Amino acid sequence: MPDVINRYCPRSGKPVANDSLVQYRGLTVGFCNPGCRDDFAARMTECKSDTRYFDAIIKEQDLAP
Repeated sequence: MPDVINRYCPRSGKPVANDSLVQYRGLTVGFCNPGCRDDFAARMTECKSDTRYFDAIIKEQDLAP
């Protein structure tokens, strides 16, 4: 699996799946299944809880996108 900043899906809490990765702010983020990933990728600006989750990880790990 490429370098993914999160180990668990922000929606289900399940482990991230290899076939469910997407780019957010230049970093690879993951979801538990392609459906979660596709929903986020299609409506990234509308998925506030997901973006807050990823932004918190980016800040916590001091990752510069």
